[in-house]
Amino acid sequence: MEKTALVTGASEGIGRVFAQKLAKEGFTVTGVARSESKLQGLVKEIGAKHGYIVADLSTESGQKKIAKELGENHYDLLINNAGVGAVGKFLEIPLEKQISMLKLNCEAVVNLSFSFLKKSKSGDALINVSSTLAFMPMPSIGLYSATKAFVTSFTESLWFEQKTRGVYVMGLCPGITSTNFQVNSGGKMEDIPQNLAQTPQAVVENAWKALQARKNPTVISGKKNAVMTVMTKMMPRKSTVTMMGKMMP
Repeated sequence: MEKTALVTGASEGIGRVFAQKLAKEGFTVTGVARSESKLQGLVKEIGAKHGYIVADLSTESGQKKIAKELGENHYDLLINNAGVGAVGKFLEIPLEKQISMLKLNCEAVVNLSFSFLKKSKSGDALINVSSTLAFMPMPSIGLYSATKAFVTSFTESLWFEQKTRGVYVMGLCPGITSTNFQVNSGGKMEDIPQNLAQTPQAVVENAWKALQARKNPTVISGKKNAVMTVMTKMMPRKSTVTMMGKMMP
């Protein structure tokens, strides 16, 4: 039987490329995002047999809608990719915007992971998209970094718990990626150091290779990102935070 995948945040960036890749690999894909027009464009591109669900996963109703879908229908693969950042000092960003980010980046991941894993079978897989900032707290985007630290720790625990069931769980940690994420988070495209940036296609290809191997709980995308992560782990926390803070424009 043909395999099925549900991808959140599928309207653009890494999520859209994931949907494209999975369609090429023979999966029937269901994309989830807030923008129906962008989802319609995705389905038109990858083929009419694929589908979409419009939902805002930063809301309780949106989370319930997709959790219900996962509870009622078996999927071979879930990619929790939807996420958002908020650039700026903590006290300068409206609190409601930051709470909304917490709900999308953390609460939605927990709710959807629970619904998926309750129905999963041996051979299925869950990918939670995190970030290298999970290991490198960055002032001026501090709460986002904290949400990704949560996602990475949570996912690593799931990897251990689920492997006896034959269900593979991966935390995917991209670094700087050439998408609209920076602008959507309140930053500027010119703030992105292009020598460190990966394309979303490169991120997805790295994730796909790791999915075939089904070994590691955490996958850091790209050698430069892996080296940077190892270096910061060896540094005192004060030095890491200071270095990251100075990098932020």
